[in-house]
Amino acid sequence: MPAERSASAQPTGRFQPPDVRRRQILDATAGLLLDDGYEALTISKVAARAGVAKGTVYLYFDSKQELLAALQAEMWDRMLQQPTALLQQPELTWTERLDGLVAAWIAAEQDHHELYHRLFHELGTAAGEEPMNAARDLLVTLLSEGHTAGEFDVADPELTADFLTHAYAGPCHQHSGTDVTLAVQALFRRVVAARPDRS
Repeated sequence: MPAERSASAQPTGRFQPPDVRRRQILDATAGLLLDDGYEALTISKVAARAGVAKGTVYLYFDSKQELLAALQAEMWDRMLQQPTALLQQPELTWTERLDGLVAAWIAAEQDHHELYHRLFHELGTAAGEEPMNAARDLLVTLLSEGHTAGEFDVADPELTADFLTHAYAGPCHQHSGTDVTLAVQALFRRVVAARPDRS
């Protein structure tokens, strides 16, 4: 049996492993948020959509805000996993790693555009600043290492990371497709004065 199941392939019986039950609850929350919006979202509706008792939802999440924070954290995880893995691949240039980070960030937003919009632009950051800080810290590391390697010209990696973490989001919402990814990658490279030569 595969380790990961799609939402439609998940079992729906009364007794489920905790990870499956948690997934069902989060999927129900995301569906309701997309269908009806934040104001209409209640724990009772989440329970009904997930096919569980209201008390079961409270075994996993203390409040509606905690449900939303968990969804936000999952979205951030999608944005961090691939770029973090790229940092561990020495055969890549720092420019290739930067391009990979941009592609991952844009894909996470565009593949789940409506949910991303609801979670972050309509609700703010229920999960606090920690996930955003993790994304920024990842970019700071990438810029610092690329600068040390002589591939980037970044005098202040922290300031540059602050600029870039906010600069990429606008194009994601105004444009779609591969073209926007390539354009934003090119902009990031210009900002850091990337010199991707391997020599």
